[in-house]
Amino acid sequence: MLLPYGDNLTRGRFFFGVILLVSLMLILDVPTFLDADLEEWSIRYLSFVPLLFSISPWSHVHTLLTSVFLHQDIFHLAGNCLFLWVFGRSLERLFGLLIFLLAFPFLGVVGLLAHWALFPASRAPVIGASGAIATLMGAYLALFPAARMRMVLFLGVFFKRFQVPAWVFLLYWGALQLLSLVFGSGGEDNVAYAVHVGGFAVGVLGAMVWKVTYPFAEEHLSEFMQIASTGARSALAAKRLT
Repeated sequence: MLLPYGDNLTRGRFFFGVILLVSLMLILDVPTFLDADLEEWSIRYLSFVPLLFSISPWSHVHTLLTSVFLHQDIFHLAGNCLFLWVFGRSLERLFGLLIFLLAFPFLGVVGLLAHWALFPASRAPVIGASGAIATLMGAYLALFPAARMRMVLFLGVFFKRFQVPAWVFLLYWGALQLLSLVFGSGGEDNVAYAVHVGGFAVGVLGAMVWKVTYPFAEEHLSEFMQIASTGARSALAAKRLT
């Protein structure tokens, strides 16, 4: 198993937005893991079902948002929280707390609509923050391709830590999601890959549009990278001194 657990842009800072979102998902999801009746109610009324949305979109439009904060089990939740922690912090730092918190729920809508466009007659409920997080990952690729991702590879009881450029891991992850969508493995592992692919593509496109249209975007990004790299060097120097 290959997982990211950090990057070189966010050391030594408190990220209130990411922590708040992780806490919110824990508060909303853990009770459903412990109560079967509550879980059944949540899936029935708060999950996104493409067929129901096709039949009566206005009656089910709320599920485009509520489904983002629901998860199937603790492993599904833990995986999304990990990826939100890894990729969300730099974007919260770049765009600011308010924009990050307001945008996050709606980022999940992108992936859900992509899934609905491909499978409008599907009866399978779709839940999870994967679409929103995939959008963040796409934006991260466009904005920070040269960032250093801290990775861990698990081989049974052994593990190996190493670093790779962000673009290496993110292109690997994106290609894996696309291949899984094309070859239809979502039915086997119960994953809505269209949500991931759609969100990732929109994240890349949206970040590129921001870079070329937002006034002083390049200057803002350059300043961010300079501050981040200075902080990383300071942290490394302190670590060597201690």
